[in-house]
Formats: sequence, C-alpha cells, structure tokens
Amino acid sequence: MSSSSRPPRTGRAGARALLAGALLAALTPVLPAQAAAPAAAAPLATIRAETGAEAGSGAETGTGADTGADRWSETAHGFASLAGGTTGGAGGEVVTVTDAVALARYAAAPEPYVIQVSGALTLQPFGTEITVASDKTILGLGDIAELVHGGLHLNPGTHNVVIRNLTIRDTAVEGDWDCKNTDYDGIQMDSVHHVWIDHNRFSRICDGQLDIRKDSEYVTVSYNRFEDNNKTFGIGWTPNVRTQITVDHNLFARTKQRNPSADNAAYAHLYNNLLTAQNDPADPVWTYGNWSRGRTRMVIENSYYEDVQHPFQADETAELVQRGSILRNTSGRHDTRGDAFDPRAFYDYRLDPASAVPALVHRFAGPQKKTGKPLARTGAPSASALAAAADWTDDTADGFASVDALGQNGTHGGRDGRTVLATTLADLEKYATAAEPYTVVVQGTITMVPKGREIKVASDKTIVGAGTTGHLVGGGFFLGTGVHNVIIRNLTIRDSSEGIWNDDEHDFDAIQMDGAHHVWIDHNTLRDQADGLIDSRKDTTYVTISWNRLSDNNKTLGIGWTPNTTAALTLHHNWLYETQQRNPSADNAARAHLYNNYLQDDPAGPVSVAYGNYARGATRMVLENSYFKGVRNPVTKDPTAALVQRGNVFDGTSGRNESGPDSTGAGAFDPRSSYDYRLDPATEVPALVTAGAGPRAAIGVLAPTVITVARDGSSDYTTVQAAVDAVPAGNALPVTVAVAPGDYRETVRIPRTKRFVTVQGTGPSRRDTRIAYDNAAGTPKPDGTGTYGTSGSATFAVEADDTRLRNLSVVNSFDEAAHQDLSGHQAVALRTAADRIDLTGLIVEGDQDTLQTDSASRDVVGRVRLTDSYVAGNVDFLFGRGTVVVDGSVLTLRKRWDGSSAGYVTAPSTAAGRKGILITRSVIDGDVAPGSFHLGRPWHAGGDASLDPQTVVRDSRLGAAVRPAPWTDMGGFSWRDDRFAEYRDLGPGSGPASADRPQLTDAQAADHEPADWLGDWTPAG
Repeated sequence: MSSSSRPPRTGRAGARALLAGALLAALTPVLPAQAAAPAAAAPLATIRAETGAEAGSGAETGTGADTGADRWSETAHGFASLAGGTTGGAGGEVVTVTDAVALARYAAAPEPYVIQVSGALTLQPFGTEITVASDKTILGLGDIAELVHGGLHLNPGTHNVVIRNLTIRDTAVEGDWDCKNTDYDGIQMDSVHHVWIDHNRFSRICDGQLDIRKDSEYVTVSYNRFEDNNKTFGIGWTPNVRTQITVDHNLFARTKQRNPSADNAAYAHLYNNLLTAQNDPADPVWTYGNWSRGRTRMVIENSYYEDVQHPFQADETAELVQRGSILRNTSGRHDTRGDAFDPRAFYDYRLDPASAVPALVHRFAGPQKKTGKPLARTGAPSASALAAAADWTDDTADGFASVDALGQNGTHGGRDGRTVLATTLADLEKYATAAEPYTVVVQGTITMVPKGREIKVASDKTIVGAGTTGHLVGGGFFLGTGVHNVIIRNLTIRDSSEGIWNDDEHDFDAIQMDGAHHVWIDHNTLRDQADGLIDSRKDTTYVTISWNRLSDNNKTLGIGWTPNTTAALTLHHNWLYETQQRNPSADNAARAHLYNNYLQDDPAGPVSVAYGNYARGATRMVLENSYFKGVRNPVTKDPTAALVQRGNVFDGTSGRNESGPDSTGAGAFDPRSSYDYRLDPATEVPALVTAGAGPRAAIGVLAPTVITVARDGSSDYTTVQAAVDAVPAGNALPVTVAVAPGDYRETVRIPRTKRFVTVQGTGPSRRDTRIAYDNAAGTPKPDGTGTYGTSGSATFAVEADDTRLRNLSVVNSFDEAAHQDLSGHQAVALRTAADRIDLTGLIVEGDQDTLQTDSASRDVVGRVRLTDSYVAGNVDFLFGRGTVVVDGSVLTLRKRWDGSSAGYVTAPSTAAGRKGILITRSVIDGDVAPGSFHLGRPWHAGGDASLDPQTVVRDSRLGAAVRPAPWTDMGGFSWRDDRFAEYRDLGPGSGPASADRPQLTDAQAADHEPADWLGDWTPAG
C-alpha cells in the first residue's frame, strides 16, 4: 500500500442483528437467582415464569489483541458472575487476621466480612478445615499470606464467597501419596453456590487441592497455581447434573490427576489453562489432564498442554468440545464428543491466544504481591476522601521519568492532591488545567469539542482512565514549556483523524509535549489521530513511555524538533502495529533507551510500515530485547547517531538493520548508570506485550467510600435518606450506600449536587432490600401546600448525574382501590431527572406512571440504562422525556385496581432530534387478558406539538397481552406523526409489518441500538 492512502475503515455493520436463537440465549444471564441454569434454548420461558414470581410480587479469539481486561479484577467473571453475581463480604466490616483462631471466628460468623489474612497462619490440629459461612471475602495481603497444615470448608447452602490471593499448603503426609488415610483438602465445598476462587496457590495437599462437590453451582476458578499434588481438582460426587463452573488461566504443574475431573457437571467451561509436567512414564500413578465424566458437558478453549498424558478425555455419556488449544509432547487420549454448549449464551469472555498462555499464566497466576492492600471501612465521607484500596495509586514511574533531575525527584503526578472523577469535558478541563495537584480519574467517554482540541495540562497532574472505560475522542493533551510531573495512564485516546492519511493541515495529536519534563505515559491505547500519537518535542526530557498500544496511524511517536541534544527517554513494553512511520523516530535525543517493545507489521493489514526505530541526528540510542515482526527497515541510524543493539529478535524483517558508533567513533550510553530495570526475554515479548499493553481493568478504579444502612441500627444509618444526606455537596468521588436487607418505608431523593453515588442492596436478591412509599399525584402534602403532583409522588428521586442503583426493589404502594375519592392516581416509584443513570438488578413496581425518566431540564439530555431488571405497572408505566435503554429486562403488565385488563407500556415525551425509549432483548408480558395492552402512546406534555415522542421495541418477546395494533393516540396527538416502531420481535404478541405496525428495516435497525442511544456514555459493568 502506498504511503498516501489506505482503505476506508469499515463502519458499524448493519449485520449486527441477533439471530432468534442467539437472542434467547443472550437473555439467560439476566435471570434472578435460578435453581439451575436453563438449557440455552429455553431462557425466555424461564424469564416468563420469573415474571410472576418476582416482579409481580413486588472476545478476542486468537489474534493476540487484549481487550483491556486486567489480570486482577475486583469483579467475578464466568459462571460466578451470573444470577446475582458473587461479591463475597462486600459491604461488610473489613478485618485483618494474623492467627488461625481469628480467621475461624470471622469466617464462620453469620454477618458479611472482608477478612484480610496477614502472614502465614498455621492451622491446628494438622488437617483442620476452617468453616466458611456465606457472604465472606477471604483475601491474602500481598503474596505472603498462607494457610499451612489445613484449609477451608464450605458447608451445604453456603453462598457468595470469594477466596483470593492465598497460599494453601502442606497437608500431605509422607508415604501416603494417594491420600487413602486422610481427607485434608485445600478447599472443599459441598452443595454451595456463587463462589469465586482466584489467584491462589495450592501445593502438597492430601487429599484434594480443590473439591467442588454435591451440586455446587455458579463457581469460577481463575488464575490459580495448582502444583505438586496427586488429586488436584475434582468436580462432582453427585448423580445430579446441575453444576456450572468456569475454569480459566490456571496453572497445573506436576499434578497427576483431576486437572480437573468433572463428573455430571451441567456446564464446565475451561479456557486458557496451562497444564504441564504431568507426563512421567516411570510413575506408577496413571496421570491425566481434563476429564469430562458422567453426563458432563465440557468446553475447552485455547489452553496449552505440554508433557501431558491423556490431555483431555470424555466418557461415552459425556460431551466435550475442544478448540484452539496447543498440544506439545502429549500422548494418549484426545477425545472430543458431542456439541456440549455455547459459553457465550451465558456470559461474555475474552480468549487469549493459546500461544500466549504459558507466559501469561506463569506471570499472573497465583498470589499477587501488590494486591490485598489493607482496607478500612469509613462512615460519612469527606470531599477529600481517597480510595484506600486503589493499589494503582502506589505505582511509580520507572526509566528516565524516575530520575531525580531538574529539581524534580521522579514523577508522581497529582499524588499529593485531591482525587476527583471526570465524566464530562468540563470536568476534565477544569481539573487538568488547575494550578493545584490533582489525580483526575476519567470515567466513560469524553468527546472533545471542537474536534482536535488539546487540553493544556498543568504540572502535578495524574490523568488516569477508570478501568477500561476512560476514552477521549477527537482530541488529546498538550504539555507546554516548563510543565512537569505529569502522569497520563490507562486511557484510550482516539479518532481525531479527518480521514486524510498524510494530513499536513490538522495538527491533532493524542499527546504533544513541548519543553516539558518528568512525564510518564503508561498503559494507554492511542490510535487514529490526524497527526502524531505522541510528539515529544523541543527538549522535552525525563520521559517514560511504557505498556502502550499505538496503532492505526501514520506518524506514531516522534522525538526531537530541536537542535539541542538533551532529551532522555525510556520506551518499553509498547505494542506498535498498523503504524507507518516514527516507530519511534528520535532526533537529537541525548539518551533514548528502547527495550522489550513489539513492532508488528501485518502484511494483510491496511498500513505498510516504512521503518521501525530510527536514531537521527546526534541521538544516542540503546535498543534491547525487542521483537520486530515483518517490519521493513526495522532499525535505522544516521551516520551522526550512535546505536547499540543487543538481544533483539527479527522475524521476517527486511531492509535496513543498523547499529554502531557515530561518525566520530563515539558510542551510545549505559542505561544502568541512570536507573535499574528488568529485561524480559525477547522471545516472550509478543505474548507479554499483546496481553499486557493498553488500559487495565484494575488501574484507575477508585474504591468507594462506603456508608452502611440497616434498620436495626447496626450500621452507620437507619434510613437511606440519612445516608444520602451524609454525602457532601459537590462530591467528586464514588460513594456506595450499602443498604442491608429490610423494608424501608421512606422517600429518597439524591440532589443534583451529589454525583457519583451508588445505592446498592446487600442481600442475595433484589427482593431483599425494599424501599417503598405510597404517595400519589393527588395526595395532600402534610404542610398543607397542595398535592404532590406526579413527579413529586416518587418514592425514589434521582436528580444527580452519574448515579447508580443496584440490587433493590423500589415500590410505590399507593392503593388505588382504597382511594377512589382522590383525584390524581399517578404514583411514581422511581423518577430520574439527570444524565448517565445506570439501573441494574432492580424491581420497580407500581401501577400508573411507575418509572419516570426525565432530564434536568428540557434543553439537556437525560440518559438512562435499565438492565437485568423488572418494571411492573399498567398505565404509562415507563414515561418521560429521557433517553432510555431497557435491555435484558422484564416489563410486567398488571391489572387495574378493579381487576380489568387495559393499559399502556410507554408514554414518551421525547424532544425533537433526541432519542426516546428503546426496549431491546426484553420480555413484555403479564397475567392480564389477551390483546389488552398497547406498547405505547405519544405524550406531548403540556400540549407541546414540537415534541417528537419515540419508542422502539426490538428483539424482544411480546406476550399475548399486546394488542395486534400496538400503538395508539394520546391527548389529540396521533402516534403516526411521531416515532413508534418494532424490529424482529417474537412471541404471540408480535406481528408482521402493517400500516398499524411499523417495522424497521435492517438498515434502520443498525442505527437503533443501545450505543446509538447512549452515545459517548458506556456504563460500567
């Protein structure tokens, strides 16, 4: 491909439409706590059954690319994430134990605890298994927390347990290798559910290292090291076929059997595991790897087997699907049988390439040194509260950014200032340009206006993305002369390109530095800019650029634009691909140290690399242990430059590959005279960098201040409103109001000055924490000033941006039958009047006007996402001017107060040019008469003819209650003049396109997806 053009990028395909079968499967994870996961073909029926029970009662696959999920996540994935998820002791008291007695006391307690284990605990007598009760997190502090001579036991019925970052070892008895006389397990669980076993190490255990027995369900086992054992990891001991388990990124080394063995598991999903050193022909014990036994359905993906006998096998009664794995020096059985199941019907996940598994698992499995930092629960927060558990705040710059020079001792950014959240451009610019130090956590997508805008970052700032959510679109940052001590981490900065490949008119950089010093650019994704991804110019110095993904650009990373030879820069563990030039180009750099970078040119890609690393002018460059794949002119130097190469790998490269002193015979420099560093082997660089570069899920995540609520007085407050009142006005940090199970008769209001608040029920079900009141529009106010009106009747009112509600029931219990004399029966359960409102795992229950979604004012947008929830009502029970996505939820149709069946699901009052209500992948049904409910009608509030109400119902199941002509008029306004449509709905209430039933075309449907509604907001989780 020429350097002046490239193919146009493929837009979002209209073919993202779900097949009907995939739709049904996709709805499975939204079910509330199920006794067992239904078959993939039947989840809609199961949701329908749940409707009456609950609402009515009140990846990447082998390319080497990393999607950003970190190797240490605070959230369970896989089967442990379903049916309410697994949160352990979250919301309970945090305690630290240093002896086995204290561990046993807190682990067995009935209340939730986060139990931090400090140091090695020896359990007595030998072989003791400490009982763990429900709602517990047991977390090792650092990599030195151990349980020696014993383990843990979870009894039947135990649920919601997290066990992480521990070493459990040494209950093996000399001479009893087969453990016939002992039953000392590392962890044994019998008939439990929702358990997450993560980042532990098991060694020399007699009997099993991990026994998951007797119908245990919703279990994930991830990033553990299973070593030096006979019976490793067994699943079964039951005639029933109920267990659902995910096993990923684990190491099985020198383990003879049960690696794992799964007997009668309904769904066993094994991926990205490493099995090694299990094949010893001289050993009398019969060894094997994965075994699908009984009636198990097992899926194995992208795992790595080396020196393994019988790597995977299946009984004739079992099913086993294997795809994408690598086998080296294996022998014996390699069985596959049947179709098993599709894991993506239950949850999403990322597959690492099988070739990367050995490096990833060896590096990241087992206890992690920097995790498990001690936590402290707080009561009412202050505006300056910091996240005590955010390990990323302790990360320090390496390389030249760590050097004491120019009056700056290393690079620590805004560490000494306040930590604040930024979800808007105004937030980000306010804090980034301020004179005082700040750590600015960017959450969500911020679109730069105008396009190409570069925020002028002041000194002493850390700007960090919150997990993988922080995106800057259409602009970037500028660091001017004298700016120093700046950290830019964990962001995706993208898409300021004007579509001109060699664009000389638009100087839109992701990061430009002119005369700055002490800057650390780390774990970012930078792509598709009009000019450079990073320009380090005009004597900018003491810079480290590490673990970034730089792609899809012409000019990538330029260093220079100066006649002076003063700049000192370190570049390591960066992944450069689909980049044409400046990879990097260093002009007149006094010290440029490049190591462990991965430069990749895919010959089938749209961009052809012109050159790789380039030492220009008087540059002194040291290039170590990097990997160049398919790159033309991988290493180039001017005669006036000095360049030292050592330990690099050149795979399919061509053209110039140079090194040597400058024209005077002078050499480069010794990096170790400035700082220490660790070199990874060049052969491991592709796997390490493709997996580890770019934004991390664990960086930038702020542990919220937690305020607890319980009716019995055992927590910080006894009412939800009192806890909200304790949040300071102008709050700029995440706060979680953790509400214990119980019935709370109160109204709650979160005012607009209290952003970033999450109100979350702590019970195992959304039914357990219930906030209810019974005001209606016509209810007189106690002070005699009139009635509440529709909006004022809300049980729960959200007026602050960036609010989240989780795992709650919000109810308006107004009794219409008992108040027929009252004028105004509208009774709102939940009202939102703000932007970026995320509602997950709720029951919202009422009759007329149950859920009102508005915005702060008519001229601003108010976006709401409702997912995995139930909303029940009968008349206009989802209404307002908000931009709303209802996804994977159940809308339950209820009878009127007199037992009649007639109603309307939606009543949008959308402004022209805005999005209204989108209902997707959901169920609309209820115990009402067939053909008695409309899907919606246009509400022109106040008779405003300028409004353009919109409801779209797509990819959903419609019960028989839905009318054949599902839309109707309202208040003299015809629905035909507004925006009402369906697309590919199913069920007895669905129907073909007609004049009374408009259907979107495929092309139209491509623009009616959740992302179109939510815009630059991507809700977390």
